[in-house]
Amino acid sequence: MDMRPPSGNAALYASCFFFATMALSVKLCTQPSDLMGEHHLPAVQVVFFRSFLCMLVLIPSLLKDLKTYPVGLGHLKPLLLRSLAGGFAMIAYFSAISRLPLATAVLLNYTSPLWAGLFAFLFLNEALSAGLLLAYPLALTGVLMVVGGPGISDDLPAVGLGLASAVMAGAAYTALRGLRGTPPSIVVTGLCLVSSVVVAPFCYSSYVAPSPSEWGLLWGCGLSSAGAQVLMTLGFRTCKTAAASTIGLATVAISGLLSSLLLGEMLGVKQWLGIAVLLWATSQTGRRSLLSKLVRTANITWKRKAFIPGT
Repeated sequence: MDMRPPSGNAALYASCFFFATMALSVKLCTQPSDLMGEHHLPAVQVVFFRSFLCMLVLIPSLLKDLKTYPVGLGHLKPLLLRSLAGGFAMIAYFSAISRLPLATAVLLNYTSPLWAGLFAFLFLNEALSAGLLLAYPLALTGVLMVVGGPGISDDLPAVGLGLASAVMAGAAYTALRGLRGTPPSIVVTGLCLVSSVVVAPFCYSSYVAPSPSEWGLLWGCGLSSAGAQVLMTLGFRTCKTAAASTIGLATVAISGLLSSLLLGEMLGVKQWLGIAVLLWATSQTGRRSLLSKLVRTANITWKRKAFIPGT
């Protein structure tokens, strides 16, 4: 039977589910809870095992893909940029998850579309259509509604880590556009390898032996992240950077639901309304969406060259 790869949007929405389950695994590993007890692991250790176990899962696919798609010098720069940006984004993100309510940490990280769109506009010369420009303030409104609701932490450094992870994730998503056509196994393994090497010394210095249940969570984190990263890479092949990263905001809604059901981190009505606004904004990034149809007659498009004199 001929198995076709999923469409760009389908792959991105599927990756949202896996990213949400990964975030839940990180939360359970790094913070005491009724489900896991008082024992917990340092965030940097979870970053290492997430990356290392994910890399182990992808090695068979990597070896297969390298036979038909050798990596050349032209791939090294975007691959290194994507891996470094993604690796540091992961460190900041996992640290934020360990200190903030899960939905809040995920939400801060998923402001990355705003940064991805900006980076793509500046460095890839991708146009910002009217539909996308209107989707951004809608998404930002949803962000403010969720962050402004009950349960937000007073830990401002942790909030800063969440926002920093978003900036670096936006840079990583932008670098993915320079790797179009590259097999996902190569892209994701590069990220995992760089992340493992960067955090290995810190993991060793603060190592805590995982319990059997924490080993299960670490493997779940690695498997979920492998599936999420591969699906996200497939999605970025066919979707523009800004639109693809905006769809990723659906992870916020899934994470909010999981944290409510399993962690008792209840969200207020205002926060759920904010999540609904975010979800609707993510659905309005395509050319056939209602928002795009309403503004298409205006024929508004921003391109970087329009703002550079003499171009």
